[in-house]
Amino acid sequence: MSDIRSTVVSGQIGMGYDISLSSQHDRTQVDLAPFVSFHPYFGQDPRSVENWAVSTLRVGLVLKVGRAAAAPKREVEVYEREVEFTVQAPEAIVIDLRVRESFPLRNYIFFDGGSAEIPKRYVALSKDDAKNFEEEQLQEVQPTSMTGRSGRQMAVYYNILNIVGDRMTRSTGSKITLSGASEKGSEHGKARAEAVKKYLVDVFGIEGSRITTEGRDKPKIPSEQPGGTKELDLLRMGDQRVDIESTSPEMMIQVGGDEHYMMKPVQIVADDPDPLNSHVIFDVIGAKELLTSWSLEIKDEQGKVQNYGPYTLDRETIAGKTILGDQPSGDYKVVMVGQTKSGKVVRMERSFHLARTPDSPKEAIRYSILFDFDKSQTVASYEKFLTEVVTPLISDSSTVVVRGYTDIIGEADYNLILSHERAMEARGILDTALAKSGKRHVKVQTFEFGEMPDKAPFENDSPEERFYNRTVILDIVPIR
Repeated sequence: MSDIRSTVVSGQIGMGYDISLSSQHDRTQVDLAPFVSFHPYFGQDPRSVENWAVSTLRVGLVLKVGRAAAAPKREVEVYEREVEFTVQAPEAIVIDLRVRESFPLRNYIFFDGGSAEIPKRYVALSKDDAKNFEEEQLQEVQPTSMTGRSGRQMAVYYNILNIVGDRMTRSTGSKITLSGASEKGSEHGKARAEAVKKYLVDVFGIEGSRITTEGRDKPKIPSEQPGGTKELDLLRMGDQRVDIESTSPEMMIQVGGDEHYMMKPVQIVADDPDPLNSHVIFDVIGAKELLTSWSLEIKDEQGKVQNYGPYTLDRETIAGKTILGDQPSGDYKVVMVGQTKSGKVVRMERSFHLARTPDSPKEAIRYSILFDFDKSQTVASYEKFLTEVVTPLISDSSTVVVRGYTDIIGEADYNLILSHERAMEARGILDTALAKSGKRHVKVQTFEFGEMPDKAPFENDSPEERFYNRTVILDIVPIR
């Protein structure tokens, strides 16, 4: 043993992996660790007499067991962002607002299922009735089976065939193209277009040479998109239609670029019993992110309390006339009571004043922008319309209310964002146009409602209503 060296330097290389056999929360941990290692020979002779040089490869499993002491409990301070609560009250509450609306016409006739017959909901006239029909008559239409804006406007829209017939009768030089689409194929789509043409020729006496028909399996701007998998039934219902196309100024107006036209609107005069510019606006910034819900307690000078809610969105509005009741005016204290997702109760108080207007304001003006499904058409395509038609009608010190909406197709959260984007884009164009025109003291209010059923301007039962809910509505309310 006298020839054994006192010091040997060696080394090895290897790898292993610990496989946990216990929960990461357990104090006792058991791991199974497979490994492989290589110990090469590089001159580490153990004796000087013989050569015992050896290179080794080792493979094995190691079972590891350990136990940790209990960790001491520590108080952890968690930062919780607070919500912000603001109230915007109108200067004066208008109970009934007279509105002159330029109601836009969708240039679509929707068909049911696999039928090529014009649906019964579209108003069909006899030849004698068609001779006396004028679209101005529709300004006074009050539907018997439907009430409110949705019913009134749908009653106008379901006269679209008669409106087209009346316009073509007055303007003998106008021409149209009817593009029919059907999931059964282009031939069936053309049959639908031919059905519309036959009505215009037979009832209004329009020369057939002024009407061109074509068939497609999908409309030029389809609702159903490639790869889509959700709510296909509703989307496909919107694609079973005949599109009315024309470049005749008697039929269409240009609202954007060279290729962006829409049907000339119908003028409607009506009373709005609940104008949005007479609503009190309650903003709870961060509510959707931080609160499970929030409610309002509104107390008047006599101590009477009105309760509203619960709500979950960042903004809600309440009609000023609802809060006022029979009172001509009043001072109010409102307490917002919310519960955070961590269980904390949040209370914030604000004050506001309401008063009825002593007299009715001048007639308000309403315009609408219509969109196709999702973002296939943007507000920018209406820039010419907003700048050259809408802005000149806005007087100094007036209020412009911009409201964005969507239909019920798609996720509610996404639709709320989409309606916000549309409303803000419209407001941006108006702000720029107002600044260039030199208008002064114009107040612009922006709202987004997404698909909210209690705020939607139309129902969502038919494709016509869903298409009309894809909109931004602009109300121009002049000073009294």
